[in-house]
Amino acid sequence: MKQAMFRNVVAIERALGTGIIISSSKPISQRVQKRIRAFVEEYESVLSRFREDSFVSRMARAEHGGEFEFPAWTQPLFAIYDEFYDATRGAFDACIGADLLALGYDNSVQFVPEPAGSANKDSGSVSGSWSKYRRAFPVKWADISRDDSGTTLHTNQPVQLDFGAAGKGYFVDLVTNILKDELGDDSLSDCDFLVNAGGDMRACFSDEDYQIKVALENPFDTTQAVGVASIASGALCASSAARKRWKVKDANCLADNAFESNLIATHLINALDGVPSQKLSASWAYIPAKTCAFPTAYADALATALFVSQESDLQKIVQTTGSEFAVISPNYALRKTAAFPAYFFAA
Repeated sequence: MKQAMFRNVVAIERALGTGIIISSSKPISQRVQKRIRAFVEEYESVLSRFREDSFVSRMARAEHGGEFEFPAWTQPLFAIYDEFYDATRGAFDACIGADLLALGYDNSVQFVPEPAGSANKDSGSVSGSWSKYRRAFPVKWADISRDDSGTTLHTNQPVQLDFGAAGKGYFVDLVTNILKDELGDDSLSDCDFLVNAGGDMRACFSDEDYQIKVALENPFDTTQAVGVASIASGALCASSAARKRWKVKDANCLADNAFESNLIATHLINALDGVPSQKLSASWAYIPAKTCAFPTAYADALATALFVSQESDLQKIVQTTGSEFAVISPNYALRKTAAFPAYFFAA
């Protein structure tokens, strides 16, 4: 196997709250870069719950609901949410935005750094620590009706959507499609590139023997790697309880009486009970590019779904997309599928 070489880098800072890095074997023109930056703006103006002018924010402010016509490019994303919502029996749900806000995840949130070796020690894993938390009666993804095209959402009350579980991966796929469209002429048809949005990455190589090595972050000590993946053309995504962590404040609690506020929340919410999942510390999913049209979206969604549901519920999706995955539990136990393309270091 040959290691891919990237000599050119384009960085778009703060895009999707994380930044995007596009590495390529040949330069990407200013015209193409401008098209991608314009799409970043369009994507955020539609799906970001942190922008007051977005479609998602308008839905959240609509006191009596309404009809919201999303762009045609959102249809595959909504279909992916349908698929994972059904497979996980409702645990994977775009309507967790209300839960995230109730727990304090808004524009003012301050994430708590993870001290080395302490992941999950104080992250709400103590039995009964969430027992006093009471969520509002939730709106579910299945409660939102759609028209035949699948992009007009009908609601009858405010709905706070959050597409963080698959939206970043889907964005990476759409940027990949822009690059493929723009680089399709003879002069750049053999251009290899990697799109990386905060660790959700899609590799596109002209040679099927090309690979790139990617360090896998240790969820118990984020300054170290726990292994190294070697990926060919395809998508690699990860979810971790170590990165987006914040202290829950009493003011954000929906219970009648305040509960102990030494809890640490994460963005990995199980929609069935509205609290952060505690079953895993990290997950990784790899999907070859040739198995489905949106491999990064599926890998992103799968990495989250592994936290909130049973692996047996995900088997159909895993088989259909040719997914390989690995997970690490809070007790340091590692499980992985036979063909997950990574070497993990010994403990």
